[in-house]
Amino acid sequence: MTTSAFSPSRRKLLGSVPAAAAASMLAATGFAPSARAAGTAEGAEAAGPVTFYAELRVAQPNKAGFDTGMQAFAQAMQSREALAVTLKQMVGDSTMVKNYPASYKGVLRSAYLDGAKAGTLPLFYSLFVRFPDLRALRAAQADAVFDRHVLPHLHGMTVRDDKPVPSPQPMAVYRGVFETTLAGDRKGIYTGHDGLVRFLSHPVDSHSATLVTVENHVFLPESLVSAADKLVPQLLKVAQETYQPSDDVNRAGLPGSMHNRNYRRAMSTEVLRKIEPDGQYRAYLLHGVWESVWDHENSHLDPRFQKAVAPVGAAVAIGPVEPFYATRLTVLKA
Repeated sequence: MTTSAFSPSRRKLLGSVPAAAAASMLAATGFAPSARAAGTAEGAEAAGPVTFYAELRVAQPNKAGFDTGMQAFAQAMQSREALAVTLKQMVGDSTMVKNYPASYKGVLRSAYLDGAKAGTLPLFYSLFVRFPDLRALRAAQADAVFDRHVLPHLHGMTVRDDKPVPSPQPMAVYRGVFETTLAGDRKGIYTGHDGLVRFLSHPVDSHSATLVTVENHVFLPESLVSAADKLVPQLLKVAQETYQPSDDVNRAGLPGSMHNRNYRRAMSTEVLRKIEPDGQYRAYLLHGVWESVWDHENSHLDPRFQKAVAPVGAAVAIGPVEPFYATRLTVLKA
């Protein structure tokens, strides 16, 4: 699920945000890393299922150790009531969400993966640990287990005497607790707690290495959260149910490509809202899984989608940043 084609009022609002505030809250690769752990947001409440979410960077010499540590972390979470643990590697970036001309469509689709292969970028990952409620998340002590199994493998690397040398401290990691407020797939739209738990327990990309995840990172002013939450269901419905051509007999659309504007319906869409504000702003993740990058990019060119996104986009104060990801690890509840 994504936002694009913002109205002039949205652009004015984005322009009014101090550059320093935006830079401290949203990085080019997602949310800005922080040295502070997320904790369990003591005092905050959530009615729906929640996600321990992290964004992290891995230096390539550390990848083997990281893979082992992440497996140990996922298995520990599996034994502590997690519905699912999913690790996704950032591979590229959306151009359509930046309102680039259509001729630039998909030009950054593998930019981060290409940089990693060339040795000029570290590996970027997003981690989702799903829980049925906040009680289960707090009982799982995800922060402490992450520190034990994963954090030791997140040191940066420098070269000394032609050998890689780790940095004294691990690189900063973004961590946050998010509530899933709404979700959908090709079977329906889910709003109630039980439906959302079933949705999170069976991620559509758990058995596919070819599906593409899109994460739209945005911040809304805290004062607009209640109003925006009333608009989001219509946006998710359009994002989940539209396709091109609209008269496709299979009601799924046709495959998109660089050379057409066809697109297939999203495999799934989800709205995640951070359970506590960051000052005067609230972080959101608009998370979608698609059959291809081209299907996603072409969805932004559809006037129906542009119309649905405008009211929500007008409320966005910081963002959007919208990378593409490939699913690398999924561990489901035993």
